[in-house]
Amino acid sequence: MFILTRQKIIRLMFWWLVVIPAIPFVLITLGISVYVYWPRDFSSVSQFTVAQDVEYVTLSAHGVHDTSASWGDELQQWMTTTPYPQMTGVTQQNHSIDWQYYSDSVFTCSVVGKKIGTEIGKRLAALPRLKAIHAIGHSCGSFVVLGICQGAKSVAADLLVQTTYLDPVSVYSGFFWDYGIDNFGSCADFSDNYIDTRDTVPGSNQALPNAITFDVSERQTVEYADIPPHAWPTRYYINAFRAKKVPLLYKGDKADFSSLKKGQLIKVASP
Repeated sequence: MFILTRQKIIRLMFWWLVVIPAIPFVLITLGISVYVYWPRDFSSVSQFTVAQDVEYVTLSAHGVHDTSASWGDELQQWMTTTPYPQMTGVTQQNHSIDWQYYSDSVFTCSVVGKKIGTEIGKRLAALPRLKAIHAIGHSCGSFVVLGICQGAKSVAADLLVQTTYLDPVSVYSGFFWDYGIDNFGSCADFSDNYIDTRDTVPGSNQALPNAITFDVSERQTVEYADIPPHAWPTRYYINAFRAKKVPLLYKGDKADFSSLKKGQLIKVASP
């Protein structure tokens, strides 16, 4: 005869209310983790042509469901042609990273992006005459930028690296929500961050403790009214670069950086 004692009832309730409902969650989490961290070949993205005598390299990385054509190509073109004084006589190369094939999922773009960036950073750091890297990333492309810095520094710790973040998303592998906030800018010699506080993407609307953050929310004019908040910092940065109003680390005047401190939030006034 089966008798339900108090202990048996508690045990049954624990199984039905805790253990059994948790099984699908554990299986789904395990499946996502395997999918996210599954080994991939990134050579089609990381093995782009680089001149052996290059001294300074700039790179840009787009975000999830995006392409290099949306802003990166234009920015790199301006970086090639805009004559900042400290770039005179510098042998530089400018590259817009097109990793669209690997950035089509919000679950994988952070992990994959960081791996791609690490491969690129290690490869660049091995160049015999390279002295500095400037990597710029938007949204999930910020993890590519972080990877570039970490990869480069692991090979050549004295290599100058500037990282620029444009509305960076902070969620890593779908589980670590503050990963980007805690890590973006931590690797670089100098890091700047541009945000629109109207944006709702996690991490993209707040200051980074390891970077100088510029709040450009109020700089959007009627001319660019159709650009959504998450994309506005990319257009702002292109315009500011063309106007020579962004800080550049390599050969820059140290006075330009003396008032900029990590964790600082600077609100850029409306036009």
